Amino acid sequence: MTKHQPINPDTTFLTDGVSTGYGGHVVSCRLSLTIKRRTRTALVGPNGSGKSTTLKTLARLIAPLSGAVYLSGQDINRLPTRQVARQMAILPQVHEVPAELTVLELVEQGRFPHVGALGMLRRRDDQAIQDAIRMTRLEQFVHRPIDTLSGGERQRAWMALALSQRTEVLLLDEPTTFLDVGHQLDLLQLVSGLNRKRGVTIVMVLHDLNHAARFSDRMIAMSDGDVVADGAPAKVLTPRLLRDCFAVKALVVTDPKTGAPMCIPHSPIFSDDQQNAAND
Repeated sequence: MTKHQPINPDTTFLTDGVSTGYGGHVVSCRLSLTIKRRTRTALVGPNGSGKSTTLKTLARLIAPLSGAVYLSGQDINRLPTRQVARQMAILPQVHEVPAELTVLELVEQGRFPHVGALGMLRRRDDQAIQDAIRMTRLEQFVHRPIDTLSGGERQRAWMALALSQRTEVLLLDEPTTFLDVGHQLDLLQLVSGLNRKRGVTIVMVLHDLNHAARFSDRMIAMSDGDVVADGAPAKVLTPRLLRDCFAVKALVVTDPKTGAPMCIPHSPIFSDDQQNAAND
């Protein structure tokens, strides 16, 4: 029987005392988060802080060690996989796909949760597939096998797969990996457009703090599995957070074009012994 929380029409995700990890190693302990609908949330933090593990738990890629994750009021780990896939699309860090599969064949898989096997045979959802290919600028690659693409082209193909699902929720784990700066901005502007025009709820892990501040409404900073700052980018992205969480000295200024906070790191923070050694 599926567990329920009282359904709040403004809430997409609710985590209730969730502990996460792998095997016997606990990454986060008793984490409680609420993600509102139609918002853009960026999870940030140093390597090993627990941000990707948290996203994977929301995505049902790993089950919580304790506690529960609720998607629209229902325990996500008790829902049928196809039902979850109709509500939520995921762009993970690691992709595994048969080498001979073409871009078009990959993107088509995003329609399976909606139309089933028979619908896939009838190809009744071509518009969703073509829209996803167009939005990721992959028209010239549709018949190319995935293993012949560059890293950035493959990343865009997987993004097209996620977009072709046409879900209300989109989870992205380091989506700008392998992309040059132009395609990074293109992808993040596309994601923001989905949020603004279609009301898609976005949760993404980003390493680039300036991208996180520019393309999110809310930043959640994590360190050692705990949330250390949570709020609007201007509240979270501060010199103190950069010092305490990322061990860097940095300036934070206002981007004159976008108005978003922008950090300018200028040196790592050394221990006294390291600093003395560096000065010798």
